Amino acid sequence: MSKDSTQQKLYGDYFYKFFQCPHWIWYDIYGDGQHKREIPPLLEMIYKGKAIDAGKGLSDHKKFEQIDPDLLKDLDEAFMATVELMKQGKNIYHSVLMSEDWVGMPDLLEARPGKSNLGDHYYVVYDVQNSLDMRDEYKFQLIFYSLILERIQGIRPTEAYIIDAQGNEVGFQISEYIDQFHLTRQQIEKILNGEKPAPFLKAGCKRTPWYSLCIAETQGCNDVSLIYRISQADQRRLYEIGIKTVDALAAADPDELQEKLEDWPFDKIIRFSNQAKSLTTGLPMVTRKPNFPAVRYEVYFDIESDPLDDIDYLLGFLVKDTKTGDVEYKYFLANDKEHEPESWRKFLDYLAGLEDFIIYHYAFYERLVFERLVTRYGAPSSLVEKFKENTIDLHTKLIDSAILPVYFYSLKDVGSYLNYKWDDPHAGGAESILWYKEWLEKGDDAIIKKILRYNEDDVRATMAIKDWLAEQKPSKSKGKESLDE
Repeated sequence: MSKDSTQQKLYGDYFYKFFQCPHWIWYDIYGDGQHKREIPPLLEMIYKGKAIDAGKGLSDHKKFEQIDPDLLKDLDEAFMATVELMKQGKNIYHSVLMSEDWVGMPDLLEARPGKSNLGDHYYVVYDVQNSLDMRDEYKFQLIFYSLILERIQGIRPTEAYIIDAQGNEVGFQISEYIDQFHLTRQQIEKILNGEKPAPFLKAGCKRTPWYSLCIAETQGCNDVSLIYRISQADQRRLYEIGIKTVDALAAADPDELQEKLEDWPFDKIIRFSNQAKSLTTGLPMVTRKPNFPAVRYEVYFDIESDPLDDIDYLLGFLVKDTKTGDVEYKYFLANDKEHEPESWRKFLDYLAGLEDFIIYHYAFYERLVFERLVTRYGAPSSLVEKFKENTIDLHTKLIDSAILPVYFYSLKDVGSYLNYKWDDPHAGGAESILWYKEWLEKGDDAIIKKILRYNEDDVRATMAIKDWLAEQKPSKSKGKESLDE
């Protein structure tokens, strides 16, 4: 099956790709390139949680030598340069590690006292990320680099680390995750050798250049992984009991499924069953009537952030006067990091003046940013409480109340299902970041208008979801399924 008989190399970033979508690696090697979409390098950094010019911020906390970027065009040359610096006991930024068919490019190698093949020092490995969230793909990449280090220096580091540009770091014990790492490595090696993974659709597939193929193939066989929030472990369990398609799951009796899946909560089985029925019929289900407070002002809130430069640059909101029906879009824009505190103060002033209101947002991000800005710039405790007591997460409300015939429940997926049309159908949060950076560079007003229009579309889509939910009620006669009539 291999396009070429040579041994495929195992690269560190394959662990990231595997956790986003196992097919990504397979398509990269064996797929038809005409189906591959180009992802701008900056967008890929955003997806990976990487920081731009992280070395500039890190240099205040770690002293290091940097491999000449030109050498990275030839990995063998870059590896030899890395080894020379390792022999000298230098800390190294953007290094290359190689051993047989393993190739890793860790962000930072740090020398520490101790005996090794290199002399009186050995190395540990760091990855530079925007957050210290220790996800499996980060841990497994770091373990991979550490195992290559062991081959080079004759000693395996006991810990590996994530560090941010501010110098904050968090580590973990490699031995605690080594077995899981090797299981994942073996799965990746099977893919490298030509074994195509079973069909599976997950949110991470959207970040790959091959999403169109992922969704087409999964839809083509109507695979059970089209069910929202189903995991690969869940998929395997259902396969084991003969449930491989959405139609099969929709037709299965939930009570019989519970007998075969005794360790699954019944609520989970019902949710999967109802999601399958919704996909099969193309109709929504409403399981309970969502309740919303009657207020004079409904505020729909959405934030645009650039994690690469650690700035929350746009606080946008749509204000609906329920008495008059008037709707107005407002926003506070930070021209740069220096203006972020001013934008925050203006938002707090606006919040202070709100009465008889409720703030709607979609998913957890707005609350997260609010808390981050409170920590960073402060806010009166009365306003913090006012915000927290008068906000409703419509994503949670939707999941608790309804089931839609969609594969994902993102704002874009749900809004599109409800026939809301974005001015730019390809726009997303990551694209907004690219536009913002372009605007800072060029100062073109047309670019900022695109950003504002996208943000306004997001809050208008949020309002459309709330309005739809407010009109729903459960069926009185459909039992477990609670089909919406």
